[in-house]
Amino acid sequence: MNIVKKLSVLTFLVTMTGACSAFDISGVEDPPDSTVIYVGDVVQNGLPIQMKQFDTTGSPGEVIGFYKQRWSDTRNYKENIPQYIEKKVGDWWVLSKMEGNHSVVVQVQETTGNHSTGFISVSDISSPQKVSDEAVNFPRMNDSELLSSTESIDNGKYATTIILINNHTIIDNSEYYKTSMSNSGWVYTNSKFNEDVSTMYFSKKSQHCEIAIAQADDGKTVIFANVVESKQGE
Repeated sequence: MNIVKKLSVLTFLVTMTGACSAFDISGVEDPPDSTVIYVGDVVQNGLPIQMKQFDTTGSPGEVIGFYKQRWSDTRNYKENIPQYIEKKVGDWWVLSKMEGNHSVVVQVQETTGNHSTGFISVSDISSPQKVSDEAVNFPRMNDSELLSSTESIDNGKYATTIILINNHTIIDNSEYYKTSMSNSGWVYTNSKFNEDVSTMYFSKKSQHCEIAIAQADDGKTVIFANVVESKQGE
């Protein structure tokens, strides 16, 4: 997944978790007639998450119906917690439920031919961790807000993905990061500007960093930063 798609998915999945047994993603059935890829374990805003991606010949309505049927067992209706919560956000159909100390989220959208693609995630809300030092110390302009921090491991590479927002322009943010990253020991390698998105690339020893800066619908500027490090010997 590219940086923008990956971040939007992870951020939305975490907003669906609630404060509500041993349970992991292997306990969540896959949709019928689907191919499934295990995305991996990530830490989002200090919250451990397991995630897998699926593609299926069924429609989003059929996928949601599949899980609603399985999650409607009244034995799970405890302490006024509903069996599931259903939402429609843009093109995404979302179904979530609590399973002990774990939040389970199914997120699906339509593809061509009335087929669908989506994600299943399980968040352990009983084991919060602190936000990484990489995210806390990452350069930012005055009055910037840390919206999201995600840590993951993929093929031996450690990635920290950060979302910041502020009221400064795309140009001002771009100039700031060219200077601040250089002052922090990063080497500026390349940049591009496409469809109102400024993207810059930096490297430092075993690390590389991609920063994408774009305008949000509410007029704020969003900074997506992905810092990847390859550990020696891995």
